[in-house]
Amino acid sequence: MRALVIFESMFGDTRTVAEHIAAGIGAEFSAALADEAAGSPAEVSLLEVSQAPTAVPEGWDLLVLGAPTHAFGLSRPTTREDAAKKTDAELVSTGIGIREWLAAASVTKGQPAAVFDTRMDHPKALVKLDHASHTMAKALRKSGARLVADAQAFIVVDTTGPLAPGEAERAHAWGRALAKAAADAQ
Repeated sequence: MRALVIFESMFGDTRTVAEHIAAGIGAEFSAALADEAAGSPAEVSLLEVSQAPTAVPEGWDLLVLGAPTHAFGLSRPTTREDAAKKTDAELVSTGIGIREWLAAASVTKGQPAAVFDTRMDHPKALVKLDHASHTMAKALRKSGARLVADAQAFIVVDTTGPLAPGEAERAHAWGRALAKAAADAQ
């Protein structure tokens, strides 16, 4: 069983969520393979978006995309420039974002997929608006991918982080649930 997790992250929180999701997927895939006594090991690849192939090879059991929410949606070059001004720390994603990757990507029709974003949970009036995950899900469906789970939002305390308490554990659990959903979708 194979999964590809692609993320964009400015300050590191979305990367942390992606790492926990990948670990959860790997744990569930390994448990499933042990139960089946299958010979091939589980493979979970975690890639920062600028390192990800735009032609997603066939044969992946699951594709997961994750990005931070910028200005109520996926980042753009201007929002990434603005984010860079909010910290003196080294940024994680300094090249293209998920928006640009999606514009260039080709995905096999029917590819099982899922999306997540990171966002703040305040002010409450803004929480109900579209976020990065909505745009990613729409683009993946348009490309022919099949979403196997509802999009997830992981909460950061402030613009530059950190993750809210319990979000890393929730990401790991969601990764396990995604692996089960991908297996059931086969």
